[in-house]
Amino acid sequence: MSLHVGIVAAGPIDEIPDLSNYPKVNYWIGVDEGAKVLYEAGIQTDLVMGDFDSIDPSLIETLQQSAQSVKVFPTVKDETDLELAFLEAIHLKPDQVLIFGATGGRLDHAWMNVQLLNMFADQNINAWLVNGQNEITLKKPGKYELEKDLSFPYISFLPFSEKVENLTLQGFRYPLDQHTIVQGSSLTISNEWSEKKGTYFFTSGIILVIKSRD
Repeated sequence: MSLHVGIVAAGPIDEIPDLSNYPKVNYWIGVDEGAKVLYEAGIQTDLVMGDFDSIDPSLIETLQQSAQSVKVFPTVKDETDLELAFLEAIHLKPDQVLIFGATGGRLDHAWMNVQLLNMFADQNINAWLVNGQNEITLKKPGKYELEKDLSFPYISFLPFSEKVENLTLQGFRYPLDQHTIVQGSSLTISNEWSEKKGTYFFTSGIILVIKSRD
């Protein structure tokens, strides 16, 4: 059976979509206050982890007892709780990872979480940061397919590295053929699918793919 991991972080609750809309997720990780979000949504949590410094102490025991497994970390550590959760997810060798509650609130944490997608890209794991308006992934050179997503009509391909070389886009309204894109250019923002499935390919650099809606 395919393994689809959902990670819920401690981001603002209004940034987290209705988790019941993701029935393919069959392994849930609650990170710090994200464990409370899963508990209140009535979703069985497979792993609760974090330093729990942002949770009311009276709730911690309840959250830990509701989970299949618990990992507690010290408040003072080199990694964020979410980075540790990413390492846990990678260890599971999943087919897909969806990360919720990781893009709102503090910009330093949000930007770091985008950078941490590198961990999944290095392992060729399909991982996305998800909020109410966007789904974001990071990819290393290669060929990838994306099925048309009616809930997210726009798709952007942005260079995460200084440049991305030989970017080819097929099956999109605005195609490209072996084009080099550089940081600061808006050429590849707000594209759309023209077919049921789109393909993108590039030979060097790191690309940020963002599906979005108004």
